Amino acid sequence: MLNFFKHFFVSAAKTNMEKEIFEQPDVISKLIKEYINKNKTINIDIPDNIKNVALIACGSSYHCASVAANFIREKAHCNAQAYYASEFSLVENADVDSQTLYIFISQSGETADTIKSLDIIRCKTDKTLAVTNTKNSTLYENSKYKLLIHAGIEKSIASTKAMSAQLFCLFLLSAKIMQQKELPVTNLIEELYKIPQIIKKSFDYKDAIKIFANKLISYDNAAILASGMFYPLAKEGALKIKETSYINTTAYPTGEFLHGHIAILNKKCAVISLVNNHNVDFTIKVLERIRDNYNSDSLIISAFKLNLKNQKSAICLDTYNDIDFMFSALVLLQILAYETAHGLNRDVDKPYGLTKVVR
Repeated sequence: MLNFFKHFFVSAAKTNMEKEIFEQPDVISKLIKEYINKNKTINIDIPDNIKNVALIACGSSYHCASVAANFIREKAHCNAQAYYASEFSLVENADVDSQTLYIFISQSGETADTIKSLDIIRCKTDKTLAVTNTKNSTLYENSKYKLLIHAGIEKSIASTKAMSAQLFCLFLLSAKIMQQKELPVTNLIEELYKIPQIIKKSFDYKDAIKIFANKLISYDNAAILASGMFYPLAKEGALKIKETSYINTTAYPTGEFLHGHIAILNKKCAVISLVNNHNVDFTIKVLERIRDNYNSDSLIISAFKLNLKNQKSAICLDTYNDIDFMFSALVLLQILAYETAHGLNRDVDKPYGLTKVVR
């Protein structure tokens, strides 16, 4: 039955972006087979005794890096920081040490700023890891350690399946570091096994997302709110909507939004909020304030059932942990971007003025 639904969604897709969204469960299943051994060890080669991690990337890859940095700090007890490659490449005499693993992330492996950053680092250390979709690319060839995301060719400008594959590989990398440190990792690996099914369940909300997308097309501005490691995910959602629909969309940490930024709701501005299992009471107060004081269409994507009065657009997911919600919310934001752009008759595969390196 699941194969039938997979065939139905992919074959019915009208664009590369839509097709690639629905390919994601198969991509993640392939990564599970590739990198998780039967004894649940992670088949990824990295150096020993890593104390720090630096993740360097651009665009959607940077958002992956930011999520992973948060996760590695919390779960692997390892200092981790994400950097924009375009900014990192401008640093003169960058501090480089032998206890840091430098991770460079690029779908094509040919992102100029990321390659320039790699060139700066590899002159001083060989602890460099390429996370890429493209074997034999410049990034792949010039890094000592290599992690292929096996997403297949991604034709649409807006990254969907490559984004989720990069993110999944970075969670695998986190598990590898945890195994090296002899930290408990069994539960994390069990969670990763479930991700293909979690993504498939997210497709059930496509119609609900389309209803909100039909409201969003009347807006020139939108805000996406989230907290913790979900804030980079909000930034990814904002990027997807901007890339495909040209709607001015900005991500904010939920609490920070109250510090002046909320004034944008005095003009016509839609609000999308991601609600995870942390800081729930405060988040609900923010959402109620927005509801009571501003005339904005809003969409809530929640990790669990919420008791909010007069909230017309709320998708309450049946998730059990942060990783479940991460991939569910990621897919729903991709679908929202697609449906909004489609409603505006945009060319979702080739947005005006944007190009993509595909090899």
